[in-house]
Amino acid sequence: MIFNPTESILSIGIAAKKLGVSPQLLKKYESRGLVIIQKTESGQRLYSERDLEWIDFIHCQIIDNKMKISELRLLLALIPCWAIKSKCTKNDYNNCKAYKNYNVVCWMLEDQGSRLCREESCRDCSVYCYASQSDNIKKMYAAIDTKI
Repeated sequence: MIFNPTESILSIGIAAKKLGVSPQLLKKYESRGLVIIQKTESGQRLYSERDLEWIDFIHCQIIDNKMKISELRLLLALIPCWAIKSKCTKNDYNNCKAYKNYNVVCWMLEDQGSRLCREESCRDCSVYCYASQSDNIKKMYAAIDTKI
């Protein structure tokens, strides 16, 4: 049996238990746009191991580093997908709603606008997938500097 860390198979109760937090806290992170959760047709939330790593990162920033949720969202909004995706052209990001709304995390926008973003799930976004490691955030900011 091969383990896939991106497969959403954990219920909210199990995810909360593994993280040592309440299910209500997980719902709060989701409602505030910090977490993108896979849901079944009946609305049941399912989490992957990658989601748990991301949530653990978020929780550590809030608890250990005393960041407010609004500050964390702003940090994430400042490293939008358009700056990282090598396929984005200057025209793409000039028409990108995430680029124009620099105070909103790109995956919180209903219509990202970019043709590339419409082709990709936000759960597969580079910012969402890899920002949970501080070294990756530094690399993402460096990527922005080289694009602009």
